[in-house]
Amino acid sequence: MKLSFPSFGKRIFYGWWIVLLGALIICVGAGILIHGLTVFFLPLKRDLGVSSAAISLLYGAARLEGGAEGPLVGYLVDRWGPRVMMLLGTTLAGAGFILLSFVQTFWQFFFIYIFIISMGFNAGFFHPVYAAVNSWFIRHRGKGFALTGVAASVGGMFMAPLLSRIILSYGWRTGAVIAGWIILAVAVPAALPIRRTPESMGLLPDGDSLRDGRTAVEGRRPETVPRRDFTVAEALRIPDFWILLLAIAMRVSITVALTIHFVPLFVWKGQTEAASAYLVSLFALSTIPITLLCGWFGDRWEKSLICGLGVLPTMTGMLLLLYGESGIFLYALPVGLAVTMGTVPLNWALIGDFFGRRSYGTLRGIIVVGTGLGTFLSPIYAGWVFDRTASYAPVLWAFFTVHLLAAFLFFILYRRSLQGGSPEG
Repeated sequence: MKLSFPSFGKRIFYGWWIVLLGALIICVGAGILIHGLTVFFLPLKRDLGVSSAAISLLYGAARLEGGAEGPLVGYLVDRWGPRVMMLLGTTLAGAGFILLSFVQTFWQFFFIYIFIISMGFNAGFFHPVYAAVNSWFIRHRGKGFALTGVAASVGGMFMAPLLSRIILSYGWRTGAVIAGWIILAVAVPAALPIRRTPESMGLLPDGDSLRDGRTAVEGRRPETVPRRDFTVAEALRIPDFWILLLAIAMRVSITVALTIHFVPLFVWKGQTEAASAYLVSLFALSTIPITLLCGWFGDRWEKSLICGLGVLPTMTGMLLLLYGESGIFLYALPVGLAVTMGTVPLNWALIGDFFGRRSYGTLRGIIVVGTGLGTFLSPIYAGWVFDRTASYAPVLWAFFTVHLLAAFLFFILYRRSLQGGSPEG
């Protein structure tokens, strides 16, 4: 089999600069706001004198807020372009973290986190970055999404230990201030050179010439070549969209809850907070090569099949965490979760494969409504169960079941593609 990688030639296609800049933005945002948040969990709980469920409510409400604003953010990305939303969102998130250092009560923290930081994160990071990459690539969409998405793991690999060390040495308030300045110093400038589409610069997606573009489309798998760019109304009438929404929502609900409760989970299993933070790094580090491999395979094999198979290792990791006797079994969940997270960019690339470039932001925003509801409930459920039972065992069994359903839905999408189903079918 001939290996096909993007050819940069004498002049690098500007789309790959979009990928690089988007990756930098996601590296900082996800490193702090996804992977880094778990190291704030226990210090916040102690300092503010609240329960695990209350801290989980904080994170869950942020996800719910993100889901509620998802369609609006997606619409604004489609209307105004990714760069405007990146600049607004990254500025809000950075300033919000700095403001956190002044709060004295849980509800002050709640207000700033939900209505400034979370709003900025939802508006300025994944939504516009993925929309930009989707606009610049068709043939190399899997690799483009993977290279951008892998930055989340790179950010987690560095940010979680860094923030953990700062928080343990100087307190969570100092950690929040430093996190805010990192966002303002890195993510905001990275958004400035972003361009909306290749056509706006006289280019074609993937850096093709007109003749190359026709040849490339003819050579792609027919089930992943959109016959046209779908409008939002057209996409909403197609079963594939709703199957994809449910599959992504179920997958995200569990991976987000596991990420938020990652450190408390391993403390429950007898690890120290510092050791658990380094397991976050193992998780993030393992995700990097897996994401890149998934991106490469996603441009050759069915993305829905890869996404379905990718859920299974986390299920295995949860079982081994529950019943493994040896300490080595503790590593199964970080690595298994890394495999599942490695398929995340392909989840979002499926939207572009099925429905094209025209309404990507809005359609992704609608899907985020589902993910927002799921990620609101799942962390709160985990915290509520632990507060009452002092055990994460019931939580892990529930999460196992939901993940199994997510895998089943991805396999349905794969089966439909094998049967000749299409987004228009």
